[in-house]
Amino acid sequence: MNSLPALFSDEPEQPRTAVALRKSQAPRPEELTWPERATIVLIALGPETASAFLKNLGEDNIRRFARAVSRMREIPHQTVEAVLTDFMEALGDEMSVRGGMDEAKRFLGQVMDGDSINRIMEDLDGRGGRSIWLKLSDASDVSLANWLQMEHPQFASVVLTKLRSEQAARVLERFDNAFSQDVVMRMSRVPTLDPHAMELIREAIERDFVSVMERSQGTRKPADLIAALMNHLSSDIRDSLLQHMGEQSPRLAQDVQRVMFTFSDIASRVGARDIAKVVKSLEEMVLLTAMKSAQERNDPAVDFILGNIAKRLAERFAEDLEAMPEVRRKDGEAAQAEVVAAIQVLVKAGEIKMIEIDGGDD
Repeated sequence: MNSLPALFSDEPEQPRTAVALRKSQAPRPEELTWPERATIVLIALGPETASAFLKNLGEDNIRRFARAVSRMREIPHQTVEAVLTDFMEALGDEMSVRGGMDEAKRFLGQVMDGDSINRIMEDLDGRGGRSIWLKLSDASDVSLANWLQMEHPQFASVVLTKLRSEQAARVLERFDNAFSQDVVMRMSRVPTLDPHAMELIREAIERDFVSVMERSQGTRKPADLIAALMNHLSSDIRDSLLQHMGEQSPRLAQDVQRVMFTFSDIASRVGARDIAKVVKSLEEMVLLTAMKSAQERNDPAVDFILGNIAKRLAERFAEDLEAMPEVRRKDGEAAQAEVVAAIQVLVKAGEIKMIEIDGGDD
């Protein structure tokens, strides 16, 4: 379409063609000048689409376009199709689509900054369909932080610069204070690595961390996988599935319930001394919304939480819960999911321990 301005000025208008357009007999494409053919193309596109091209035609070409339109009567669809076909053939290679890494960078450059482009292009370079950096995004913050802290700070700084900023920040928070300070200072002067050096880093991450992570994920028990899924289901669906599972495979249901952790499990799975840490890690409104929803179902987790925090805070929470209107079930379950997620983060960080449920006899 970038050739439209050139088509308008390819040849001067010919009076005989204008006359042909006014004839009752439809003109043949070869009777039309290129400017008139371009006019037909623009009209076929419609005013909304064509406006983007008209802006780039220049005043002289717009004048030619207006003149051609004003003289033009209805053009049969056969003529329009023929003109469009000729137009596409005339453009030739210009309308072919080019691909490749350079073309991808050119397009991304219109909407993204340089660092974002480089990160995406490295993702595209990854072997096996996913880059090493995308694989790292699947890792838990705790395991990645523990591994990086055993490496040289310079290595850790390079890795963090390749992660999404949110993930990099979470990992950095889990470093020892001295190590995190060293890494941050090195991040400010991370050199531009040549392809060979970057490939060595990728190989080290793949060999020493990602392959170990993927092997451990591949050995997860079915009960672990199902329990992880159950943690994100609404209570009605979860209870229904557990009931069906108990009827079909009581042992599997028992294993899943032993691994599964929901808001209702707080009273039996979280230590009384750890409740204060859980409450401190949450936004107050999130916790109150979760508790209000649970309170409406007489969930023991509410009394357990209130009974294991400071007396004055417990009294204020109780007053707030009493004054709160009923919460929508969807909002309540979303808040409870946040509470559960916060507890799991604390467990993974080693700040609290989950009480294990007796698995029974094998």
